Amino acid sequence: MTAGLEAKVLADKALRDTTKLTLDKRLAQVKLDLEARGVAGRVADEFVEHAKMVYDEGAAVAQEHPGIIGGTIAALMLWILRNPIIAWLDALLGPRR
Repeated sequence: MTAGLEAKVLADKALRDTTKLTLDKRLAQVKLDLEARGVAGRVADEFVEHAKMVYDEGAAVAQEHPGIIGGTIAALMLWILRNPIIAWLDALLGPRR
């Protein structure tokens, strides 16, 4: 019975050693990659890539629906300029009662 247990321990040790060797190789590769391009650079690249995708999608939507975009811009401008417009109307029509 101890021979079977010994064989299992040896097989487990061989598997462990193989796994450790694979892990060490992968870790060395990751370290080399990080030396070549740092984490901050990778995050910046990812951010720029997502920003480009969002811009492209926004441009596609704007091209498909120009009336909605124009109406939204007009509504925003009216809201931003509401006080000067109200003052102009008060001057033109007289003050409100």
